[in-house]
Amino acid sequence: MSNAPLLTHNPCPHTLECNGCPWMGETYPKQSDHKQEMVKNTLFYYVEAPGFVPANALEFYRNRADFWYDPTQKLGFRKRTNSYEGFSSPHCQLVSPRAQQAYQLLSQKLAPLNWEPYSVLNHTGYLRYVTFRESKTNGTLIVSLITFTTQHEKEIETLANELLQSKLVDGVSWIHYPGFQDTVDGEIFREWGETLLIEKMNGVTLSYNVRCFFQTNPKMAEKLQKHVVDLVSEKNSVLDLYCGVGLFSIPLALNGHLVKGMELSKESITFARKNAHAAGLDDDIISFEIADVPKKLQELEKNHEKFETIILDPPRSGLSKKIWRRVLRLEPKQLIYVACNLDALKRDLDWLSEYAEFKINDACAFDLFPHTPHLETVVNIRIEKIKEFPKGG
Repeated sequence: MSNAPLLTHNPCPHTLECNGCPWMGETYPKQSDHKQEMVKNTLFYYVEAPGFVPANALEFYRNRADFWYDPTQKLGFRKRTNSYEGFSSPHCQLVSPRAQQAYQLLSQKLAPLNWEPYSVLNHTGYLRYVTFRESKTNGTLIVSLITFTTQHEKEIETLANELLQSKLVDGVSWIHYPGFQDTVDGEIFREWGETLLIEKMNGVTLSYNVRCFFQTNPKMAEKLQKHVVDLVSEKNSVLDLYCGVGLFSIPLALNGHLVKGMELSKESITFARKNAHAAGLDDDIISFEIADVPKKLQELEKNHEKFETIILDPPRSGLSKKIWRRVLRLEPKQLIYVACNLDALKRDLDWLSEYAEFKINDACAFDLFPHTPHLETVVNIRIEKIKEFPKGG
């Protein structure tokens, strides 16, 4: 029997076309059962009964949506049956009603501009994507237009001002990416209106801009944050890898731990430092560094630095054998792995077993992504013995 709440959701009119929510047609208790079984099957060798925290909302929970500008000049998502075709999605159930209204207005404003969509096949065109970022704490909504060139500056400025005047949007960001990769990333070229987003989580205020990664379901991420912080019970030295804007680092430092955070994104580290200072934390308590994780781990090893607890919150691709070896050379007693990919998690735990004897004290999954097979799983690992393995690499 599922322990999921009896949440209900309105049927999304885009369900048959869209691949964003493949489980939208199932009841939430059934979705929850599927996810718990997935986690149990992944971790059966290590832990008997993983915990599960169900979603607290099934609609309007996302703080981000990336809308593709397709070859026919429609703003929306890619079709389930053909990723080279798009469809308009004015009633997406995952973004707020205000964001839905802003999307409809923007679509109307784009039509007469007749901008050429960027082609990932030919590497020509102009508009790539439009991204909506929205604070679930104060409702601030920022729209980002991602373009291939910096043409049409006057038209973009006019569009930005019209969106701001509508009061449906609080800020507009123009992001330029001249490369060939199909991405929503790039450099901020111009901005209008509000440029910052904030989320308050367990008493900690985290600010960030449109280029920073942030969990797309802040209300559930708040529960995830508390769980991770509570796992570090004793006053420890903590290394937070892939730290972002300080989601775990800052509350851990506020609890009295000595924390070092690392992240490759310059923007994220800039905001992590600002967030730490805003929380009243000194640099001798918490520090952040822009760093490539594998290279930095090697440097820490050469400097003979040790950490009792290491938090790993990697991208979907997970870790590597090299990272595990370098992590273990720092002689941690506790590893907290926050995984968004169960396949990568299982593989990474198998790799870890090659280098250490360990016990998983507990594991808990958090459903940050209802209507999809995705979730976040936190595994609390106690290192019992580090095996001998070759030095270097």
